[in-house]
Amino acid sequence: MKYINSWKNKEVFEDQLTLNEKELNDYPPHWKHFLYAVNEAVGSRRATILDVGCGAGVYKELCKTHLPNVQYTGMDYSSEAIEVAQEKWGRGFWKVGSYESLTSEDSKIYSILHAGAMLDVLPNGDEALEFLLSLGFSNIILGRCKLTEEKSHFSEYQVYNKIQTYAYSHNIQNFFRMVDEAKYSALLQGEQNSCTILLQKLQ
Repeated sequence: MKYINSWKNKEVFEDQLTLNEKELNDYPPHWKHFLYAVNEAVGSRRATILDVGCGAGVYKELCKTHLPNVQYTGMDYSSEAIEVAQEKWGRGFWKVGSYESLTSEDSKIYSILHAGAMLDVLPNGDEALEFLLSLGFSNIILGRCKLTEEKSHFSEYQVYNKIQTYAYSHNIQNFFRMVDEAKYSALLQGEQNSCTILLQKLQ
C-alpha cells in the first residue's frame, strides 16, 4: 500500500505557525500538559529535549518562556517545516530528519524525547511507537495521542484545506502492553481521545 507523504509543504507550516502564534495568548491543553510532563520528568535539573516532528517549532518558545533549564532541539523530516521554524524562532536549534533516523546514541544525548502529534499523523503509529520505545530514552513525552478500545486504525483527513494526512488511534491495551514490555511507567493527562503521556524508563 502506498501511503500519503504530504507534509513537505511550506504553506501548511506557515498556517500552523499562524495558529500557534494565536495560541500563545491562550495555551491549548496539550501545551500545558507538555510543560507539566517536562517538570515531572526533570524538575529544575538541566536537561536536553529533542522535539521530533517539531513542525513550525512553537515548543522552542514554550521551553524558552517556561523551562529555562531545558536546552531545546527541534527535528522534522520536512525541510519546509524547519525553514519556517528557523525564520520565526532563530537558527541553531533545528535539524532535518525522520524519527526513523534516530538511534540509541540519541538517548544518551537527550534527556527527553518529545513526539507531539507525530504518532497521530502516521499510518503506522503502533510500529513507530515500538521503534521509539526501543531506543532507550529515559523520558518520552507523547502528545495528542488517541487511545481507543477498538483495534488500532487510521483514517484520512484534510489539514488547513491543503493536504491529506492521517489520524491514528492506538488500541489502548496494546499500547500499554508495549509500554510495559519496554519497561516504562506511564503518566497520562487529558482525555483518552487526545492525551499527553509521559513515559519514564524504569530502573
